Amino acid sequence: MKKILFGLTAFIAMNATAQNAGDLKRTPNDSIKLLQLQGVTVDGVRSRTTGTPHVYLSEKTLSNFSSSGQELPFLFARTPGVMAWSENGLGTGTTYMRIRGAGDSRINVTIDGVPLNSPEDQCVFWANMNSYASLLNSVEIQRGVGSSTNGDGAFGGAISLQTKAPSRKAGGELSASYGAYNTYNLGGNFSTGLLWNHLIFDGAYHETNTDGFIHGTDGRSGSYYGGLTWLGNDFMIRYKNIGNFEKTGQAWNAVTAGDNDYSIMDGCLDDGSWSYNLPTGIKTYEDLYNAGLGRYNTLYETLTYGSNGNLFEKDANGNYVTHRWEMADGSYWPRTTDNFWQNHNILSLSLQLSDKWSASASLHYTHGYGYYNEFRYHKKAGEKFGLSTNTKTDFVRKKGLEQDAYGLVGHLRYNDSRWNVVGGLSVQQFNGNHFGYITYIKDEALRTQYLANGDHKYYDSDAKKFDGSVYVKGDYQLTNDWAADEWYLTGDVQYRRVNYKTDGINDRFVQGTDGLWHNQTLDIDEKYNFVNPKVGIKWHYSPFKKLVDMYSHTAFATVAISHREPERNNFTDNYKYPNPKAEQVIDYELGYSYKAPNFYFDATLYYMDFKDQLVQTGELSDIGEKLTTNIAKSYRAGIELSAGWNICKLLSVEGNAALSQNKIKDFDEKVEKDWTKNAATFHYDNSTLAYSPSAILNGMIHFNYKGFQATWHTNYVSRQYLDNTENKDRSLPAFSFSDLKLTYTSKVTKVSPLHEVVLGLQFNNLFDAHYATSGWVYSAILSDTHPNENRYYQIGFVPMAGRTAMANLTLKF
Repeated sequence: MKKILFGLTAFIAMNATAQNAGDLKRTPNDSIKLLQLQGVTVDGVRSRTTGTPHVYLSEKTLSNFSSSGQELPFLFARTPGVMAWSENGLGTGTTYMRIRGAGDSRINVTIDGVPLNSPEDQCVFWANMNSYASLLNSVEIQRGVGSSTNGDGAFGGAISLQTKAPSRKAGGELSASYGAYNTYNLGGNFSTGLLWNHLIFDGAYHETNTDGFIHGTDGRSGSYYGGLTWLGNDFMIRYKNIGNFEKTGQAWNAVTAGDNDYSIMDGCLDDGSWSYNLPTGIKTYEDLYNAGLGRYNTLYETLTYGSNGNLFEKDANGNYVTHRWEMADGSYWPRTTDNFWQNHNILSLSLQLSDKWSASASLHYTHGYGYYNEFRYHKKAGEKFGLSTNTKTDFVRKKGLEQDAYGLVGHLRYNDSRWNVVGGLSVQQFNGNHFGYITYIKDEALRTQYLANGDHKYYDSDAKKFDGSVYVKGDYQLTNDWAADEWYLTGDVQYRRVNYKTDGINDRFVQGTDGLWHNQTLDIDEKYNFVNPKVGIKWHYSPFKKLVDMYSHTAFATVAISHREPERNNFTDNYKYPNPKAEQVIDYELGYSYKAPNFYFDATLYYMDFKDQLVQTGELSDIGEKLTTNIAKSYRAGIELSAGWNICKLLSVEGNAALSQNKIKDFDEKVEKDWTKNAATFHYDNSTLAYSPSAILNGMIHFNYKGFQATWHTNYVSRQYLDNTENKDRSLPAFSFSDLKLTYTSKVTKVSPLHEVVLGLQFNNLFDAHYATSGWVYSAILSDTHPNENRYYQIGFVPMAGRTAMANLTLKF
């Protein structure tokens, strides 16, 4: 069988080579045409001459990053105003990002114009997409509202992913990387080249395996791609199948100094007594690291209780001793894993109707299925799982979901010397199911009662969401095409209709008058109608345009309005409280850029005025979840700067800075007291929004000599507050780290299938900084006699690993 497959592959490759060599009718211009047709599919979501602050990442940049095994947000984090972090501390597996302080659910992501955000949670779960960088031709990151997009409203930014145009030349690539914590990445891609003057078949596969920096976060994740392209004279039909998979250990509790029942933090214990025999002053991740808890994961292990008046046991080196969660049969809980599979199918048609008109349409269907298994220590059977008694015991729960989304995206574009107009539509239907099972109970009586006939289903709910939009956007050039000064007027308006329904029973429980615990009943049916307009003006000046556009000045000013519907958790966690309202932002942008042959500079001022932004209040609902509420007024304002200088042929430098203020104008914090769901209220007139650092800085130095390249990168992020109170005790300290990447590329001149070899060596966090990139905080007051500034709190830290290294070998054919 292997010989047959090998022979078939060789025949296709040789046939493609012969076709390419003998096809005298086709020229390199056909490759340009193919790229142009490929670009038609993303015209609807990318900015063109419009004044939108954005960064463009090239295919070369993406290809260099693809061998790292890290998820794409870690590449995006080198651009202005972007932060990224991962649960396992290495940049692989479950990964998150923010743009201008706005989280994943406020960032719109598309691939070839098709929405990637999960319609219900409104996030892209960057957990098994590490090979996407190798599949892409380019990425455009728009900050702020940006141009009209398909899918969820963009509040922080929009990311447009464009896959590579299929190669007309037969070829392939193999890549292997290995590094710290037994992390390795394997992958490859191929193209048959142009077959029979019209057909191209290409594919790719990548996966990453790691032990993880945080205990218990070992895992395997990856993605694959297969494509068929039919290339006509003025059209292209393309089918793409892109799949993702993962089985990764989880650490969503972050690194905490204790388990769910006890806290090693300076404060009080579960029974309300104060503990003074524990280490005090543990308020940063550096403190935890020095105490021997830098990789501690409560989803995987617990601290060992000691004797002689010490609550927790230490080893001979003074580090805390941990042990795995023990099951009823004496075995140990292996780890909490997240298991997810997703498959995207996109069938697209791109047409060059004339010199001025082009069009595209894409049918898409995505299926996703996933679940996680989690050990739950010493939980109340009724309150947490709806069982007939409230006995405390250990459980294992399996929570999962199944999702299907299908739709149509279409664009029509007109372009001449003055006008550039794009109109489009997007229609998507989503169907989902959420389910949960109890698979293990330590208490023998409960185990006999509920698991005698297999796993016990304790919740089940369905959801449907319709999302439809139409838009038109255009630029009009006011001045002559050959004038040194060019002025453009821009306009963009989108109408979006959203209908979200969910019913069934949720995994939250409320005690009834009968004394038993009953599931939260879901019955949500909300409809939204949004109109999202944008207007702007752009000026471009190039005094030597008739010769070459080497020196230029560009300035723009825009005003845009966007709306965003609440996500699933905003409804389910609020339980019987009033349903949340949709959010609105008015985004004002003012920008300037200068370009010279060896220098560039960009500056953007922005003010994002929010109405009804959803934030956590600190209060717990009747079902024990943190409540979110619409706050009337808040804003994000700042300046984003970037510059680069080619000092000489060998050396260049570049950097960017995002400086901002992110404020709630009027905020009431709710704080749990007396270990009940009763809350005390504290008012703040002008507090800083959580997870919104005021400064994010990046600096890069590039050295090139023949086939050798070296890139130094330093990143700085200022203090982040973990709640909306601007209290330093409940914050993450500022941090900085530096990376170094070395690459050597060798061309193979001999006649052979192999034509290029790339060797790489990546050093991350060179100076071994101990820092946390995100986290959470829980706080409470014992009684009214304890003032706000002395209240009890516990912090979870999401750390990144210390110094690591990874080597890479890439072979190109």
